[in-house]
Amino acid sequence: MVHGTGSFGGGGGGGGGFSGGGGFSFTSTAVLSHHYSHSRHGRGEDCDYSWICVCFCCRGQSFQVRILTLWAWIVAIVLTTSLITVFHVNKTQKIEATITDMRKVPNSMSETFCDGASISSGSSQFTAWLFDGEPSVNTNDLQQVTFRKKTQIKYNKYEYWGFYLLSNSVIHISTCPGSSLEFLIIQGNKNFKEFQNGDCFYTCSVFSRSTSCNFNKPNMYHYKVLADEEYYLIFANRYLLPYPTYVAVNFTLEKRLYNLGNSVSECSNSLTSSSCTLHFPSLNLHPSIVLNVTSSSDMEGDAEIKVACISRKWVYVMVFFIVPLVLGALGTALIVKKYRKQSRQTPTSTQTSAPFSALPSVLEESESASSYAPGSGYGAVESPPKYEDATGSPPSYEEATK
Repeated sequence: MVHGTGSFGGGGGGGGGFSGGGGFSFTSTAVLSHHYSHSRHGRGEDCDYSWICVCFCCRGQSFQVRILTLWAWIVAIVLTTSLITVFHVNKTQKIEATITDMRKVPNSMSETFCDGASISSGSSQFTAWLFDGEPSVNTNDLQQVTFRKKTQIKYNKYEYWGFYLLSNSVIHISTCPGSSLEFLIIQGNKNFKEFQNGDCFYTCSVFSRSTSCNFNKPNMYHYKVLADEEYYLIFANRYLLPYPTYVAVNFTLEKRLYNLGNSVSECSNSLTSSSCTLHFPSLNLHPSIVLNVTSSSDMEGDAEIKVACISRKWVYVMVFFIVPLVLGALGTALIVKKYRKQSRQTPTSTQTSAPFSALPSVLEESESASSYAPGSGYGAVESPPKYEDATGSPPSYEEATK
């Protein structure tokens, strides 16, 4: 049983509608990225920036760069998935339970990564049961719990008592307030938080009545629970007269219980040992854990129970070391085989490129044209005449000095 008080007039949470504009920035980024990828089409460095194609599809990369990129991705993926597994999937759960509560641990543990569960509490004694799959509710057994309370509720205040109940449990209320009060039953922590924040009153509740004591005859209310959930029973003083109101109330709970005969194993803590352990017998088990608080140092408060995963170390070594190592080795061998030979066979000269393929034929025609004999036809080049043929024999000295 959780007990507490509160006052009306607290404000609710704000909107945050402006932050929705982030959707526009996401669309713009997607458009720009799409345009950029198409603007590179047809160039020598064409590349699809998906994580696989960074290693295998980008042109112009050496095989050493591809290998480094592959291993960088493998390391990043292993680190990310291992951290998510340790700190999210198999994180330590903190369960708040009160005396007489029988409740299932909300998040089931992974039978692959966990060898068992360590359960501890420093302020209460409990018993824990391990089930294979979802535990079933015992339809033939009821636990009846009764609380009697007398209290004074000030003007514009409320007082509540909370219980965790399984479906088909029944709540019986007998109350006799000194003046009119509002009585509500709220299902679930979410609705109760909204009630505390002032976001709702009647709309948060699954049952509501205006109650007063006429001729010392108490009012009787009954409510059948429809779901496994926290239920808060609230008395509120909201009427016009600013005076406190005295109230006497009897709570009788007919609580459904889980069928404990189907459990695989169980454990309990004690005054000398604050923890106990439930071991998972096999990898095929689908573990569910049920807790029952048998005693607590705070009879009207929550007892915190911690449920931690006992890791299967060999599974972590296999999944986050051996498998990535094998995949990385295979990827490295594939890259070396495919791209190392291509890098050796890449030509380094550009003399045989297509734009200059017609040059040799032009040179051949020029050489053949210069070798034509005189008179060989149109376009032939004739040699100049010799000096003797043009001027005759030179005169002698005597003839030249006459």
